[in-house]
Amino acid sequence: MPLWVIWWNALQMLRPAFSRFPTFLWFATTVAGFTVRTEHLGVTSIVRALKLNDRCYGNLIKHMHSSAVRLDELNALWTRVVLRLFPSPIRVNGRPVLVADGIKAPKRGKKMPGVKLLHQQSDCNNKAEYITGHSIQAVCVLVQALNSVLAVPLGMRIHEGLVWSNRDRRTLLDKLLSLIDILAVAEPFYLVADAYYAAGKMAEGLLADGNHLITRVKSNAVAYEQHVAQGSTKRGRPRLYGQKIALKALLNATTGTQQLPSPVYGEQDVILSYVLRDLLWRPTGRLARFVAVTHPSRGSCLLMSTDTTLSAADIIRIYGLRFKIGVSRLMTRYSVGESPTEVRDLRLVA
Repeated sequence: MPLWVIWWNALQMLRPAFSRFPTFLWFATTVAGFTVRTEHLGVTSIVRALKLNDRCYGNLIKHMHSSAVRLDELNALWTRVVLRLFPSPIRVNGRPVLVADGIKAPKRGKKMPGVKLLHQQSDCNNKAEYITGHSIQAVCVLVQALNSVLAVPLGMRIHEGLVWSNRDRRTLLDKLLSLIDILAVAEPFYLVADAYYAAGKMAEGLLADGNHLITRVKSNAVAYEQHVAQGSTKRGRPRLYGQKIALKALLNATTGTQQLPSPVYGEQDVILSYVLRDLLWRPTGRLARFVAVTHPSRGSCLLMSTDTTLSAADIIRIYGLRFKIGVSRLMTRYSVGESPTEVRDLRLVA
């Protein structure tokens, strides 16, 4: 079957998200332009790549703001299309694995909507501490493709800089949970994210829908053992939290240390040391599974899963695939017009 026929059949699945058929055709034209263009000059590059009439430029611009595009429904449809086109998503305990991350894309346009002053937390001296740009949050699903793993984007929104109401007090965590709700994933899943998302609000929002969070926790994080009552109970609320434990101390524990071959993607003949503990995490008031991992050459980290049935190997393997969203981000940004120097960085990462 010709490639363009497959492309068109996949695109037609998104038709219900458009109120008018001409709007859908302009959407298809835009996607076709992104598919075949060889230059990064915005709408102009789409017109040139498809050899459209000059009058189509204005219509393409208007399409970007058309009210006939139901964006939330389009996101939900795209999620179903991705899971249909990629029948082999990475699954753990029968659940697909989603990856979330926050992205700060520098922009220079003085009148570009959503551009604001952003702070960058990075150890790299080549990055400025403050930039002007877009603050974006993205959600991808991990899929198996040939002998590799890919992060296929499901949704991406600008979550800072656009103020629709002064009464909106939602944080970035609230907005990411809203984006996940819009995607309408039909089955329970694991969400993998970095230490910024290791918060009670994030975990509670996922657990309420039967999903689980796997993340890294900061080195100053603490957890608690369950309190074991001894003797007769006293009046009042039963004590829940026992001894306080600094999770960083697990990295230097002399007892309970175990070893396993590294399950991290792309690593061979590497032995990891880890300590696994089920402890109470105060932000949720529930048991969580903590894994203190020590790598022979890459240092150490503290991982957490709200699913206490996951093995340490699965938690390490799943979190090790989190970098795939960075690879996907670089590919996406380059395809829509970012600097080709990032593609060289992409080759180093991959």
